[in-house]
Amino acid sequence: MKLRFPIRLLLLLLTISAFAVPASGEVITVRKEVRQLLGSAMSQNDARVAAIAMAKRLALEEAGTYLETLSVVRNAELVQDEILALSSGVLKTEIVEEQPYMEGSAFGIRVVAVIRVDTAGLEERVKTLLADRAQMERLKESELRVKTLLARVKELEERMARMDATATPEEKETLKTAFQENTQRLTAQQWYEKGTALWDSKKRRYDKPEKAIEYFGQAIRLDPSFAAAYNGRGNAYNNLKQYRRAIEEYDQAIRLDPSLAATYNNRGNAYIDLKQYRRAIEDLDEAIRLDPTLAATYNNRGVVYVELKQYLRAIEDYDQAIRLDPGYAVAYSNRGSAYADLKQYWRAIEDYDEALRLDPGYAPAYANRGTAYADLKQYRRAIEDYNQAIRLDPGNAVVYNNRGLAYDNLKQYRRAIEDYDQAISLDPGYARTYYNRGVVYS
Repeated sequence: MKLRFPIRLLLLLLTISAFAVPASGEVITVRKEVRQLLGSAMSQNDARVAAIAMAKRLALEEAGTYLETLSVVRNAELVQDEILALSSGVLKTEIVEEQPYMEGSAFGIRVVAVIRVDTAGLEERVKTLLADRAQMERLKESELRVKTLLARVKELEERMARMDATATPEEKETLKTAFQENTQRLTAQQWYEKGTALWDSKKRRYDKPEKAIEYFGQAIRLDPSFAAAYNGRGNAYNNLKQYRRAIEEYDQAIRLDPSLAATYNNRGNAYIDLKQYRRAIEDLDEAIRLDPTLAATYNNRGVVYVELKQYLRAIEDYDQAIRLDPGYAVAYSNRGSAYADLKQYWRAIEDYDEALRLDPGYAPAYANRGTAYADLKQYRRAIEDYNQAIRLDPGNAVVYNNRGLAYDNLKQYRRAIEDYDQAISLDPGYARTYYNRGVVYS
């Protein structure tokens, strides 16, 4: 007797003043120049780093006025800080000029930042980022840090302007040190931004986690109190399946800032991967206590309840995630899987349909809907969904295994074996696929 079951997938979720709407494929260039004078307490490096940060921010603000013309942004009803975060996530800012200049007898640094807005595919990139709530929150917090650090530059400049000839050497040195410390934090922020830019919102992971670890490490070296950088490095270790190292990073982030709800959420996810479900629930409960509006945390706690086979409690958490964020495709997909575990396959399919309406590029929803159709013995419809899941995510061994089962049930044994072979090549430790292939050979 064959005792083989498809596997469902659950996802954990570990910021030109006016534009005419351009033709598709047009490239719009935003250029911003900043001139930063030095002072008695402000070094050339202090001025340079501040000018770069200000030029980038001004360019992002101006580019954001174009993003506001996109229908997907208008429909999302974003506030200004969210638009700035969105700009930083979908647009690349380059420093194209950096030169010294003189203004009277004063010496300064001139910096030019440029953003080239390629409108081809821009709406799709914006939609993908908007669907990634966790990354949007990271970008919002990042832009808030930049705003705070630039405000500190202005405050120190005002203090420097007020400082007269009677200022003591100690007062001058204190101000000089304050500039240096703020510059170091701004430089750390630049490294943090480089690490954050490696995040792929479609795949919900870093494209190059090793490089992200390097960049976050540079940020931490410059600013050991940078809690968000520890959190980012923890996420990169999580992507590499180094869950215990990830937990160490989250521990340090929480020590530095115990109010970081997102870090409790991320540490909870790492405990899920280690199958330490009770500890995971403790962290997710704490994340919800700190921020009851975090839809992702309810989703993730729902994943734990599924692992504990408490499907009704899981559905309650997915319901809450969806109430908080009605556009949350992942929560719909996961709730569908909980309904499928309760053998309510048509309710599951309704949720998968909604997930795909919200995010047509979400591969797990295709994979899971395929499994629901397989449970209903609609194997050809299952294969159609598995095909689409594989097109979107060709490296997923589970989907090849499940498609192999569907071919097996249609008595297309050669195609089933091809899929089992591919699943094993992608994941040589995938024991269930060896068994399934063995049954076909027998």
